[in-house]
Amino acid sequence: MSEKPLDNSDLDNKYFIDHAVYNCPFCNRRNVIYRLTNTLEFDWSTEKKCYVYTAKCSSCLRESMHLSFDDMLEGGDHSGTITYPRKFAKKLENIDSHIFYSMPTSFFTIDTRIPKIIRELITEAEGSLKMNYLTGASACMRKAIYEFLFYEKLIDGSYEDRVKSLKCKYPSNDPELFDILSHIQQMTSAKVHEQSWDKWDSSTIRLILETMKEILYEIYVLPAERKQRRNTIQQLRQQSLGESNPSKLAEPKIDI
Repeated sequence: MSEKPLDNSDLDNKYFIDHAVYNCPFCNRRNVIYRLTNTLEFDWSTEKKCYVYTAKCSSCLRESMHLSFDDMLEGGDHSGTITYPRKFAKKLENIDSHIFYSMPTSFFTIDTRIPKIIRELITEAEGSLKMNYLTGASACMRKAIYEFLFYEKLIDGSYEDRVKSLKCKYPSNDPELFDILSHIQQMTSAKVHEQSWDKWDSSTIRLILETMKEILYEIYVLPAERKQRRNTIQQLRQQSLGESNPSKLAEPKIDI
């Protein structure tokens, strides 16, 4: 009987792979070496300690912050700025499971090609959701959706009509994503004031978050990446064929 192939794809969704390597949330490099540059402890309450860990990427040199109620250091020394190598304990099998809050709150920072106001609202919603602040997360996601529609200049008509217009505007994108947005409970209600809206549960917020991120990626990021790849190919063709206009390529010569 052949062995079942290993599937380690879940590791791509973690911050820390082990005590030596992690996935950087800034430069998006997987399995890159990191080091702890700062660690400290403080009183979360009269009975509970909280530990702060700052991890620095060896590639982009940016630092992320992580909070835990567990002392995860090898040796347990939390004396502040680290002047000698200090790492998480090797015996820890799942470092992420001990961390309750990270900054950036989103594992991978949202692409800067997405409008800033929408990025900030989604990041805030993700942070609120991770801390189980469902009212704040719900409000941020509602505002993010309306800011998105406003940015796309869809300001007339009902909420459902505007999402349908968005779906028609981007026919090559996955229509199911727009259908999810158009059927969000309470977004189509007659309630005017945000304060009167009920909060969503965590599963609904997660669904809306992931749907929005995928839509934003398809609209603002993917086309730019395709354009960049085309430009790269055009430059390579120019260099290879020595032509100033790659659209006028000479027919390849075939020896008979």
